[in-house]
Amino acid sequence: MVTHLVSAVDSYSLSDDAVELRCRLETPGTETTPDEDRTVPVRIRFFAPDVFRFEMLSTPENPTSESPISYDLDAVTRPVSLSASERDGTLRVETSALSVRIGLGEWSFEVRADGDRLLRERRDDRTAKGERRTQPLRFVEEEVNRWPLRVTETGTAFGLGPDERLFGLGEKFTDLDKRGQAIESWVTQPNGTETEFAHKNVPLYLSTRGYGLLADTARKTTFDFGASSSGTIDLRVEGDALRFFFFTGDRLKELLRQYTALTGRPHRPERWTFGLWMSRLSYQSRSELESVADALREREIPCDVLHVDPYWMDIESICDLEWDEEAFPAPEAMIESLSDRGFKLSLWEYPYVRVDSPLFEEFADRGFFVEDGAGDPYVLSRLSVDDRGGIVDFTDPDAREWWSDRHRELAESGVDVFKLDFGEYLPRDAVLSNGKTGAAMRNRYPRLYYETVQNALREAGRDRPTLWVRSGWIGDQEFPIHWGGDPDTTFEAMAANLRGGLSLALSGYSFWATDIGGFRGEPTPELYVRWAQWGLLGTSHARFHGTTPREPWHFGEEAEAIVRDYAKERYRLLPYLYSYAERAARTGLPVMRPLVLEFEDDPAAAGVDTQLLLGEEILVAPILRPGGRREVYLPEGEWVDYWSGARHEGGRSIDVDVPLDTMPVYVRAGSVVPYRPWTQHLDGDPGPIHLRVEFGSRGETSGPREATFEYFDESADEFVPVAAAHETAADSVTLDVPGGVASARLRRFDDPPASLAVNGDSYERVAGDPGPGEWTHADGDGAVRVVIAATDGENPLP
Repeated sequence: MVTHLVSAVDSYSLSDDAVELRCRLETPGTETTPDEDRTVPVRIRFFAPDVFRFEMLSTPENPTSESPISYDLDAVTRPVSLSASERDGTLRVETSALSVRIGLGEWSFEVRADGDRLLRERRDDRTAKGERRTQPLRFVEEEVNRWPLRVTETGTAFGLGPDERLFGLGEKFTDLDKRGQAIESWVTQPNGTETEFAHKNVPLYLSTRGYGLLADTARKTTFDFGASSSGTIDLRVEGDALRFFFFTGDRLKELLRQYTALTGRPHRPERWTFGLWMSRLSYQSRSELESVADALREREIPCDVLHVDPYWMDIESICDLEWDEEAFPAPEAMIESLSDRGFKLSLWEYPYVRVDSPLFEEFADRGFFVEDGAGDPYVLSRLSVDDRGGIVDFTDPDAREWWSDRHRELAESGVDVFKLDFGEYLPRDAVLSNGKTGAAMRNRYPRLYYETVQNALREAGRDRPTLWVRSGWIGDQEFPIHWGGDPDTTFEAMAANLRGGLSLALSGYSFWATDIGGFRGEPTPELYVRWAQWGLLGTSHARFHGTTPREPWHFGEEAEAIVRDYAKERYRLLPYLYSYAERAARTGLPVMRPLVLEFEDDPAAAGVDTQLLLGEEILVAPILRPGGRREVYLPEGEWVDYWSGARHEGGRSIDVDVPLDTMPVYVRAGSVVPYRPWTQHLDGDPGPIHLRVEFGSRGETSGPREATFEYFDESADEFVPVAAAHETAADSVTLDVPGGVASARLRRFDDPPASLAVNGDSYERVAGDPGPGEWTHADGDGAVRVVIAATDGENPLP
């Protein structure tokens, strides 16, 4: 192996938005380089004053970009004015936001903003004997066929600040803060949640120094965040080009907005997707599926989606995408019957065809499979369990058309959503129809798979097609909904699964779900309940799934009753959840959030990865070990127990001990949480809106207490403000609410206020139950209940 380091700048030129440099090389450990005149180009192009793309080509004769997606450069492009100056052997390239400093006689590279150094290439990380611990800007060549050298890797090294925290890298099951970890970005099957391997990898990290760095590549990428040397970030990319985007932001939220603007944002999934999904591996007949549907309705467990795993097809013929009509007779009539009862249907698939399937020979003859380099289908064993098959080549237009046609037919027959499983098994030496190998295409393969099915759904008339997908890379957040697959049925795996979801949330993915109950094995009733509690009240989407039955009644009457209550609570919270779903589509910010995203200035919050926020107002603390005890960290501010109304001062940890039917949940004081009556499913009229208003406690001052929220009104396709204020000096309460709000419950008032008005109209205090235009005060919980419009009934939050 021969490592070449960029050592100096021979020449440079400046254009309106870029600086281009021709750089000399040195080869440590040799007296001369193989070609003493060899240089490499380095280009830094600015798209905005605070956004640039760095590129080094070790083989400039092959400048073709391998960017994994078509970036939305227009979304981040703003006018740039570059200036350049030389001082003391350093070239300074400056915009209104950044100063990029490049050493000329001796190569160096750093980025500053407002005088602060954000990023510095590290060239001085050496042992006491002068040996390099890590290598700065470089490329590596290896010997092939006994003599010639080829480039196999590029890389660089940056300084890691003493107090710097790093987040991102996809659905990683390790600690949320990636400092001290070595992370491999390479789509793979982790077979659990016990390692850093993951289905969803994103070569992006966000730094608390105020910048984000995205490796612009489809190749395998490795980040060493101080694991080998505590003061250095080492970045390695397979292949002959090193490209990365650099962007800045005052907050992690702004960095996520920048990243998702560049790489894409998801559409808001349809309303029914936010209901409960019921699944197992697998319903094996129509009668079994319909019996589950009947039981869900009879037991009043709200549910919107039933999912059928592989057995909707003949198991020996998968994946031919054809109904097994012996097990599922008259499938279109079955779909219609389920739809009449408010159920959507989801079907499983994977992008492989078993060798036993009659379809295998057809696909092989037509060249629809990924090949092995000798012109034959690349056949793999143990694709899922004990099956053997070929890999569908989605770079082949005819193969894509075949796959798309089958999905369009299924969608037109009434199938609502497809679970696109697998897609991680593209071997490095495989050859695809587009001429590229698995090494170049593995991380891009899931996207081709998803695009094929998504386009088919659009052709079938679905404006916002729903996919349920497992793998991902840069930009694949565009395909909602992702789930964290295959955790074991243990408390440890449950906690790791949660960490993976939070890590993914800081990698640009907005919609995520867990396999409630765990996938492999049978959970204990306690584990099942604890998993269901946060899976229902803490994630954007909620699906029960596993290798054994996951319906609540299989775990005893107590478990069933608890899960039913939490499922109903999820349905009540739909207006709140749906509002954050629309925010995600517009801003790229996730629905489920780690605490650090909202409380970045709180050092304690940055290390919390066993709690979550649903949106900004609701904090959820899952019980992640047997028993009901845990320590809950409450960030600065005042927090209200969701269930009891008890108030807690934040900025500290509290010990909680809760029974099985309770998960610690808190509402941020100063918040308004909209909710609705629960229903068996989400089709049809969503029902009236009710408001839970949590004022902060009265302080020593006489200033107003306020609570606000922006509620998404789907019918108007806009956010409408909801505001409540308590002028403590006058002891008056005002509410400003949009149409469709039926009532509000305001807490906490030890004594009733002197007056209350809604949208400028004075309301009358009454004893007993209030009617429209009236309000009442309860001494017990200090709640003021306001009725704005008459309804058929009310379903308030506890």
